[in-house]
Amino acid sequence: MQISKDTFSLKSPREALDFRSQLENLRKVPHLCMCGLLIALYVVLSFCNIVLSPTLEIRIGFLAFIAAGMVGGPVMGFVVGFLGDMLNCLVRGFAYFPGFSLSYALVGALCGLILYKARVTKFRAAGCAFVEYLISITFTSLWLYLMYGTPLQVLLTSRLIKCTLNFFVNIIIVYIFIEAFQRIIRVALPAQK
Repeated sequence: MQISKDTFSLKSPREALDFRSQLENLRKVPHLCMCGLLIALYVVLSFCNIVLSPTLEIRIGFLAFIAAGMVGGPVMGFVVGFLGDMLNCLVRGFAYFPGFSLSYALVGALCGLILYKARVTKFRAAGCAFVEYLISITFTSLWLYLMYGTPLQVLLTSRLIKCTLNFFVNIIIVYIFIEAFQRIIRVALPAQK
């Protein structure tokens, strides 16, 4: 995987939309290995939820999707989000529902659009946290409604409060994570000649 020193500098937004190039990169062994590592990271991080109350918990698993989007673009973010949820359900014994896989894939893809080959800023971190917030409010509420039949108005009301509290915490978590992850990638994967 070729990562130069300017990988995380401001680049043309077209690079985040060059899906063909990202798909070609995804076929290369280093990118496949990175996908596998980030999928495994998601499964491990999903065990590390911080429960604050019966209705409020801080989940950090989505950081793996953000990392995938940051390194491999929206395509890798989508793949890691989708396959990560499938493997997590298998490992933890949850019933699989494809809607959640789609939600996580969208988080990875949209965060990839925001972060792929871009400089880390607080604004971008807030954007990624907002993506997670928006998908959690809309799609996750819809999937819970379809699975359990809880009235949508009840779900939206309770989830709006929970997700809003998580949003502000997630901004801080995402910023710290992507800044640290960027440094790790620069050291671990220096530019190859």
